[in-house]
Amino acid sequence: MDPVNPELVGDWPLPPVVQSDHVPSESEQEQIANRIRTMELAQENLENEIEEVKRSLELRIAEARAKREMIESLKGSLSAIRRLPDELLGEVFVFCVRLGGTSPWVLTHVSQRFRRIAFNTRKLWTMITIPSKKLKKRPYTYKFYRHHCGDIQSLRYILSLSGKAPLDVIVEQSSDEVALTLVQERERWDILEFHNYHSDHSIMFRVTNLGMVRKLSFVQSWVPFQWLEVAKPVSLHIGPMNGLSLSETAWWERLEDLSLSGSFQANIILDFRQNFSTLLQKVSKRLTRLNLVNILFPGESTIQFPRLRELAVNDVDGWHHIGCKNLQKIKLLQVAAFPTKIDYPEVQELEVGHYNLDTILGQLDLPNLDTLTISGQWWYSSRDWRNIKRLRLRLDGSSYSNLAYQLRPLHHVEILEVYDTPLALPFLKKFEAGQKRSPIFAVLKQFLVDYRQIGTKVAKDKLTEAFQAIVQSRKSNHPLEKLTVDWPLRQGGGMTEFV
Repeated sequence: MDPVNPELVGDWPLPPVVQSDHVPSESEQEQIANRIRTMELAQENLENEIEEVKRSLELRIAEARAKREMIESLKGSLSAIRRLPDELLGEVFVFCVRLGGTSPWVLTHVSQRFRRIAFNTRKLWTMITIPSKKLKKRPYTYKFYRHHCGDIQSLRYILSLSGKAPLDVIVEQSSDEVALTLVQERERWDILEFHNYHSDHSIMFRVTNLGMVRKLSFVQSWVPFQWLEVAKPVSLHIGPMNGLSLSETAWWERLEDLSLSGSFQANIILDFRQNFSTLLQKVSKRLTRLNLVNILFPGESTIQFPRLRELAVNDVDGWHHIGCKNLQKIKLLQVAAFPTKIDYPEVQELEVGHYNLDTILGQLDLPNLDTLTISGQWWYSSRDWRNIKRLRLRLDGSSYSNLAYQLRPLHHVEILEVYDTPLALPFLKKFEAGQKRSPIFAVLKQFLVDYRQIGTKVAKDKLTEAFQAIVQSRKSNHPLEKLTVDWPLRQGGGMTEFV
């Protein structure tokens, strides 16, 4: 038997028999029994006192919680958001929905005021998708802030909430009843996107009187070219093969944004040497954005685009014959042929993929470049690019064994943005400042990570520890002004501000 600590039983002396192998006599047994009854009564009294203390503590904790909630409520009454006019707060809602991915229905469950403002803000209810019934399960990246109206009742309800605001509609499949309902709202068509839509007899394409359609997009869809004469969009995106009949249209006077895609099949790549030179000549005077994919560009002459500000090319042979001295943003993904030297004096943003940076930046003269976006699985640079202050990474599926080494030449970067890129923990370790080593991006001020649409799960707890270690290690010599992480939507989303 283990010895009993006398301090635990207070002033109750223990008989010698308790701490020995002696067999107690009858009188000793009676004495011990009395002692047990007395101590059980004392134990019961102590436990009652403990329960009373617990109840008192719970009451105090509940009282403190109630006061804390009241304090937060009182602070909320002093919040600047209460002083915002309803119209301005409605615009904030629109910003949260379109850029932050918040569902409008979430806003209706915050407070009575938020609910009233949300339902009165027409622009919150203008982004409509007519989904295809063939797609039973939506991918997690599907834009949940859009209103998916798979039946006529839900479509009519959302249209009623949108009032007279311009509509942003994605059509994947539509019945005659749904198409007719959309046609009745044709004066409000602002953005129309057709995804895998092959209904050439749709009533939507028989409309002859339209409002001002700003953007038309046909993704893997049949294109009614004669209808384009009616729509006359400002922005047009046309997928593979559909560009072959573009020269038959005459709606160029409004077009400012053009996106053309050829085909990955070599024998049907769009060939500009036939009739597309004429096409580009027609749009060159007003075009501000141009996106070309899988296209053969004529190499015999340069077409000047005096107003072009953004150029994106992907597997486009001869793209450097596009004359655009005022270009500000250029995107080069798998360029089929590269020029010897091009001067783009106004370019500030460059996006590249699957390239050796030395090749690109060595053959392009970009004196004002300050923002670099790297999209792809491999790149390398050995130069010291002092002018690049902002770096964006989109490297899903890349190997990170040498990434820190490859990024070293960009050590003047002050803002790093990472999108949908699974950052390995050993790579994040390179951001920590140590006694014997300087961190990667030593002058970094802002580190922004966006995991919202990432295709894989992330270890949130381990990444949180890694980001906290980065902040802590750089406090003295390389402090960060901002470090935020937007977590994957498939894992609940949310944002963490580490700095």
